[in-house]
Amino acid sequence: MSMIRKFSFRRVRSIWIAILAILTVSLAAGCASKKGVEPVATPPAGTRENGTLVLTRADNNRTAELRVGERLKVRLPENPTTGFTWAIDETNSRLLALDGTEFTEPTEGSIGARGQRIFTFTTLQPGEVALKLKYWRFWEGDGSTTERYAITLKIVP
Repeated sequence: MSMIRKFSFRRVRSIWIAILAILTVSLAAGCASKKGVEPVATPPAGTRENGTLVLTRADNNRTAELRVGERLKVRLPENPTTGFTWAIDETNSRLLALDGTEFTEPTEGSIGARGQRIFTFTTLQPGEVALKLKYWRFWEGDGSTTERYAITLKIVP
């Protein structure tokens, strides 16, 4: 009887090893890259509204292209009643001029609800600029930064 059990166990074990080997080969073949397949193109960052490129939180860490003289708006959610506000952390004022910033109250909701901070810029000359913003309490310094926003702007003639 014990000889039958040993024989059956060895056979079952061999079958499982064969099944695992087949699955491993199948997985490896399925994960192999296909040559000649074009990568999916990333849609351009932002949307155009009345000739102005509008960027939102969804465009964080992306690249946008603008022409010289074109306007840019960056809209980000903000709740200044908490003490946190968006501020420019890095830019190049030779290529990108800040026209202004404003806070818009939410149309619905209670007092103290989250609104939007809108930065408006105009491109000045061709080049590439990294626009970086931070969400912070300015009186507490950089250690209070809870969120960062970055966009690379390619300004063409």
